Amino acid sequence: MMKVVSVLVLAMFIATSAWQISCADPPNEEPPHRITPLMKMKLDKSKAILEGLTLEDFDAITKNAKALKLLSLESGWNVLQTPEYVTQSQEFRRTADMIAEAAKEKNISRATLGYVSMTVRCVECHSYMRKHRMELN
Repeated sequence: MMKVVSVLVLAMFIATSAWQISCADPPNEEPPHRITPLMKMKLDKSKAILEGLTLEDFDAITKNAKALKLLSLESGWNVLQTPEYVTQSQEFRRTADMIAEAAKEKNISRATLGYVSMTVRCVECHSYMRKHRMELN
């Protein structure tokens, strides 16, 4: 149990640190973006995985990790056509698979580490997208 708590604390620390780093970026002169329906679904599924992890609800973890992978295959996901973006998306799908697999095995520590990895991937990819879009403008 202590190991699970330690992993969850680590996950929350990393997620909070990533959020703080993204907030430290210089202000963007563009108007704030509205959350697209696909992004809203991604956030909802990600939150549901975190809830599943905290409650050790392995069915919810599996279901939402699989749903996230399916969302990553939607045409609206592919907003950039670069090799780096393709790699980022493949890595995201790999971590979603890892989370689902770990949940099926009822391995909360591995599922949590997968969630942390997925969160880092999301932040890195969104940072890449913002930077790439600024370079195009």
